[in-house]
Amino acid sequence: MSLRFSYWISWLFVVAFFFLNSFPVRIVAQEDDSVEMFFKLFVAKRMEQLQAVKNILNLDMERQKGFLDKITLKIQEVMTRHRVSMETSGYIPGAPGPGPAHHLGEDGEESSVLPADPAIRESLSLVLENSCLLCDIVLRLPDEMHKRFKANKDLDLILKWSVGFVKQIPLLDESTQRLLNLCSQEIGVIPKEAEYHNPYKIVKPAQKRFEDPPPPTKKPRLKLQRGPKMSRPEL
Repeated sequence: MSLRFSYWISWLFVVAFFFLNSFPVRIVAQEDDSVEMFFKLFVAKRMEQLQAVKNILNLDMERQKGFLDKITLKIQEVMTRHRVSMETSGYIPGAPGPGPAHHLGEDGEESSVLPADPAIRESLSLVLENSCLLCDIVLRLPDEMHKRFKANKDLDLILKWSVGFVKQIPLLDESTQRLLNLCSQEIGVIPKEAEYHNPYKIVKPAQKRFEDPPPPTKKPRLKLQRGPKMSRPEL
């Protein structure tokens, strides 16, 4: 497979993924609103997201930067819209309230794992998924993403809000908790721990600069050994 064809496959995969990801469709979840089904669908979506991120990393630098611009704006739009839904609903992750299932918190009190309203549950699902996706990108390409946060304060604020919000969701798997914790430190939601290390950061080898070629090295001259000289009396 040629390199150019591989780029086009990556390009089309990512376009299709983010186009479909913007539609809040959960047909199975409507049939079974259990907590188990909610997190099963979340894990399936995470597998798709990780493949999409892998394809982004395989793009050449110019296409990669273009995609990052489009992706971050799309995620910002989705999360901003559903943040309004979450805040107007009054749902707080881990807080007591009606819902399809309950979780026994650290204080010994039962709290609702998911919102009772399917529409609000859908908003929660999209905020959670897009938060994790953006965390994946931030941790792998922190330098590129920090540039965008600096240029777009609204993007910076919505990610900090969403990460802080979804971290409170009970029953998140260990891998997701670790991802959110690392991203929280990377973007400044919480202070960096003394031993903080970002294991996902992609370190690219430094590109060689086109400079004047070094001067050619001079080869040592070989000294020819001369034969025995004839003394004057022998002449």
